[in-house]
Amino acid sequence: MKRPKIFILTASYGDGHVQVANALQEQFKRYEVDIRIINLMAEAHPHWDSFVKYIYLQSSKWAAVGIDYYGWSYYSTRKITRKHPLVTAGFSIGSGKLKHLLKEEQPDAVISTFPYFDVSQVCKNLGMDVQTFTIVTDFDLHQRWILSPNDRYYVATETLKEGIRSRGIAEEQIVVSGIPIRKIFSDMIRVDGTFAKYGLRSELKMTLVLSGGYGIRQSDDGWLQQLASIEGQQVVIVCGRNERRKQELEQVFAQAPNVHVLGYVDNVAALMSCADVLVTKAGGITLSEALVMNVPVFIARPQPGQELENARFLMREGGAVVVRRESELVREIEAVYQYPLKLQEMKQAMRRLAKPEAAALMVDDVVDQLIVTQATKTTEACRTYQYS
Repeated sequence: MKRPKIFILTASYGDGHVQVANALQEQFKRYEVDIRIINLMAEAHPHWDSFVKYIYLQSSKWAAVGIDYYGWSYYSTRKITRKHPLVTAGFSIGSGKLKHLLKEEQPDAVISTFPYFDVSQVCKNLGMDVQTFTIVTDFDLHQRWILSPNDRYYVATETLKEGIRSRGIAEEQIVVSGIPIRKIFSDMIRVDGTFAKYGLRSELKMTLVLSGGYGIRQSDDGWLQQLASIEGQQVVIVCGRNERRKQELEQVFAQAPNVHVLGYVDNVAALMSCADVLVTKAGGITLSEALVMNVPVFIARPQPGQELENARFLMREGGAVVVRRESELVREIEAVYQYPLKLQEMKQAMRRLAKPEAAALMVDDVVDQLIVTQATKTTEACRTYQYS
């Protein structure tokens, strides 16, 4: 019997969708399957993909000055129907490329980590019996995620499951799994060597700030200086591949021994395992990593759209503090350091929500579904042969 082939569709609008695809690929190594990760828009329409990515990156800057294009587009299409002209026309970009790949490579399953279009219908129109799956990578439900109604859905919470069920998807098609994160996070334990590697002091509280790239919105650095002035703690700022941002902050904090400015870090999980507080944007993947690592999250000015809704979700559940200004963020962090019981309460709330085995659960379930389908096909083929 041939090895099953599985497509994982992703997109690079933010790091999250690609990280989910990588987390799944990592778990699929336990099985004899062929995996192909496809950044569909980048392969189908590279110029359009670059333009959309630019708009995505600029949207947070525009929102800061009152031009909230992304938030408007998110909320105005939140409950859009599958038959809406915008869906039938605009949400089909890339389907031609997918059709070509389906016919050429004949996969057994397609997993979507980004909401493109009705993948199940594309397969059906080609006369192909391909199982389709969708992974919702946020804690908020947008109609775009359920444009492929025959998929098996993986979601973070029971609330999301109920939301999808109420929109016409059968309950048995929906699995509450959590959001998949890379194995390095689910397996991580506190690494004492991390303190020495980055020149940190284990006796001090640690505030980890994810900045640059797809991290927190850049603003005046005054709030970071206020953050650095909190006694009894050290601040680690990760700028990612934003070398310009790193150099700017290195100059600002040249005389601040309790502030450590880093560029790209290949093991953020190790830093997160040492952190007492995390300052970041409210992406679904980052929040899922924080839940598993049990690091309370502090968020300022979340971008309207899924980030704002993700932030609101975690705040309601007790695992995050969400404020409108960075100066408020500093006061809130100082308060929890002065009142450790609050920090412990936030950690307890996060433990209730954490699902470290999400990626493994999804992969096991996908493989089980393929096995059941193959067994059914074999049985039907035997019956056909017997009575022919």
